[in-house]
Amino acid sequence: MWLIKHNQTTENFTQKGFTLIELLIAIAVFAVMSVMAYGGLSQIIENGKHAKIELERLQSVQRAVTTISRDFSQIIKRDIRDEYGNTQPFLDASSNLDYLIEFTRSGRRNPAKLKRSNLLRVAYQLDDGKLIRLFWPQLDRAQGMEAYESDLLDQIEQVEFHYRDDKKEWHSEWPPLSSSGTTAELTAIELTLKLKDWGEITRIYQVSL
Repeated sequence: MWLIKHNQTTENFTQKGFTLIELLIAIAVFAVMSVMAYGGLSQIIENGKHAKIELERLQSVQRAVTTISRDFSQIIKRDIRDEYGNTQPFLDASSNLDYLIEFTRSGRRNPAKLKRSNLLRVAYQLDDGKLIRLFWPQLDRAQGMEAYESDLLDQIEQVEFHYRDDKKEWHSEWPPLSSSGTTAELTAIELTLKLKDWGEITRIYQVSL
């Protein structure tokens, strides 16, 4: 009786085990599934990184366009005196200017309620593929006064401004070159940004003086 039971137990134990071939097949299947799972996970992580980069780029472009829109929508007709005492127009975008455009705007924030003007002198400059915004603490500049700078947007290939007068004519400079000697009124500004990754972005801003 004991021999019979022992043989039956051994036989049952043998039937429940795995052969070497079955183990090798199971390991191979597991390895293939692991490689496929890792490849899919790696692709998901890579797509997530790419989406994050694109989202950050979109946010930076939106911030830059919002800042420019805020500046241009508050342009005011107020000339200034530079550090040499010379009068400069409220908006200067001539070819001999160091900046792309320089202008006076209102709406300067004053949360601390300091005794200062709500007007601000702003300029834009393109330097090494970056659009830089500058502003001066005072409208009429003293000698040695320097502007504060902040980078608005990078990866820029080209920046173009065009200016529309009250006769609906567009100019590449402002004040426009006019042989008649008449004074034109600024009514709109067209901005074109050529980005390396997004192509061209064009915006037209209405100017109410």
